[in-house]
Amino acid sequence: MSLPKIHVVHEYGDDFRPHSTTFIRLIRPLTHPRLTAHLNTSFDLRYQDQSADLVIVDRLWRPDVTLDRVKVLVNNIRLAGAKFIYTLDDNFLDLVYENKGWPPIEFLEIVEYLLRRADVVVVSTSVLKNRLQNFNKNIMVIPNALDERLLVRRYPSEGYLANSKKRIRIGYMGTYTHDDDLMMVLPALEEVCKRHPGKIEVQLVGIIRRDETKNDLQNIPVRYLSPSPYENEYPLFMLWFTGRMNWDIAISPLRDTPFNRSKSDIKFLDYCAIGAAGVFSRVPPYKSTVQHMKTGWLAENQTEAWVEALDKLITDQDLRVYMARNATRYLFTKRVLSQCAPKWLEVVGSSLGLDFNS
Repeated sequence: MSLPKIHVVHEYGDDFRPHSTTFIRLIRPLTHPRLTAHLNTSFDLRYQDQSADLVIVDRLWRPDVTLDRVKVLVNNIRLAGAKFIYTLDDNFLDLVYENKGWPPIEFLEIVEYLLRRADVVVVSTSVLKNRLQNFNKNIMVIPNALDERLLVRRYPSEGYLANSKKRIRIGYMGTYTHDDDLMMVLPALEEVCKRHPGKIEVQLVGIIRRDETKNDLQNIPVRYLSPSPYENEYPLFMLWFTGRMNWDIAISPLRDTPFNRSKSDIKFLDYCAIGAAGVFSRVPPYKSTVQHMKTGWLAENQTEAWVEALDKLITDQDLRVYMARNATRYLFTKRVLSQCAPKWLEVVGSSLGLDFNS
């Protein structure tokens, strides 16, 4: 029997390259060896009557997207007799209220149209599923996972001692959209740097968009790190990040907002991959998976809570290494694609009426 034909219309930017989220949620899983024996999958910027049993459309599709273009796309899928899956991993519907008018109203109309027309909607978290259920009753959750083929296997460092000359590295990695999250924990970073003078270095990868944010970091020893231009795209970035970052502690502060509550725990997985002890805001993306003081530290979004977490991990090497090792073990046994990619077979099987276990 021939394999089901899956065609992915992936989201892309002005450079015509897929976004990182597309690599994480579609390209890497659907090209994983666990799936290639079951699915015949193609990827493109558009759908032009390619032979397909099922067409997946990702997020906002293209930088010049319009509702008319989306309607033509969906109509072409229907005329070809293919099933239609829409994938979304961000709560755009609430982002507009906290991001000064972005996305514009026409983007929200596009998202709502795609949600209502899809045979199946695939999201990355249960919170996002609950938020979108008024638009489509057939929503399936596939949690994010990392592709083990892109990870340089790392083990937690035992080299730091409180009285050593070696600085302890506190790292924070993310897109250039986290100025406000960083500012939320800046007083805590300043405090622990005062308590341990000369022993702390804060390393940032991405995170900061605004010049005024950099100006506000004068009281902490900060170092900015970035890959070379050819390593910016997700697959090479992950090889660079997991191969080069030697962080003792990694942080992911996240404000408790409707948009952020629907986010995934991808940052937890990234930090698991580099063998760092993570401190995470006690918000829905992390509360559901991080085991407090076992695979990470969950801190309330208050300065005192973040000072307690950071100071404890700076001074208690045994706890830091214990948490980091548990986190790394969790990642490689539960949240890499060799374990998680087959969840896509459930989605495809449900959409096409197939049983991949038979």
